Amino acid sequence: MNFKKNTFASILFFIVITLSSCTSQTIDIEGTTKFSSIVDDNEPTQYHTVVYGDTLWDISYKYYDDPFVWPNIFKNNQNKIYDADLILPGQSLIIHRNISDKSRVKAREYAKIRGLWVVGYREESDIIFLENDK
Repeated sequence: MNFKKNTFASILFFIVITLSSCTSQTIDIEGTTKFSSIVDDNEPTQYHTVVYGDTLWDISYKYYDDPFVWPNIFKNNQNKIYDADLILPGQSLIIHRNISDKSRVKAREYAKIRGLWVVGYREESDIIFLENDK
């Protein structure tokens, strides 16, 4: 029994010494850092959270004063939007404030010839537009 007490006391002593040595070596942190910062880039962006009833057409009109520029929004958010005809409430879409005239013209041309909107799958013409506009 004496052996058990001595072993327990030795282990306890070792744990106390180890813990006290860990806590005694503290250093004050100096300086500052930003844990969350906004990165400035050449193309300023804005975010739009989709609400019930929104369409890419309406969002395009709201931000660009031109509903025919919706393909640019679709292109910039193709990782979030599978079907351009179906956006869901709660989605956060990236809206580039400054789009080039070339992109605007391409988007307008495509929007005018796209055809019927069919909800549920990605139209072949959308795939071709996305692939040719890279």
